[in-house]
Amino acid sequence: MKKISVNILCSTAVTLLILAILGTISGAQFLLINSVFQSLIVNIVIHTGLLFTHRFESCYAILEFMLDIGYMEAVVIIFGAVFSWYGSTPIWILVIMTTIIYIAGVFLNMVQMRQEVEEINELLQKRK
Repeated sequence: MKKISVNILCSTAVTLLILAILGTISGAQFLLINSVFQSLIVNIVIHTGLLFTHRFESCYAILEFMLDIGYMEAVVIIFGAVFSWYGSTPIWILVIMTTIIYIAGVFLNMVQMRQEVEEINELLQKRK
């Protein structure tokens, strides 16, 4: 439970950071407080759904990545319509943003796993 909570909060923070960067580039002067809570809700739904998509394993990693990205894109597109995001943000920006956030998450997981492997190897070396 702790890991999923950290992942939700981390992806929400990355989402808000990217929104702020895109808003600054496009000349926006503020970020609505509703956006914070909407981003949190979307990330909760995404991470809950990813728990179910990760139950389906494939021998092809690219297939698993595509399933995750497809699910995330569908959630973002649906919630974009529900929360009326398309008036201020084009759909293609949301699709790109979602993909960037997913890639950042995969990269962070790889870095964390690499650190854990190094720690385990060090402990094994000490044990020998």
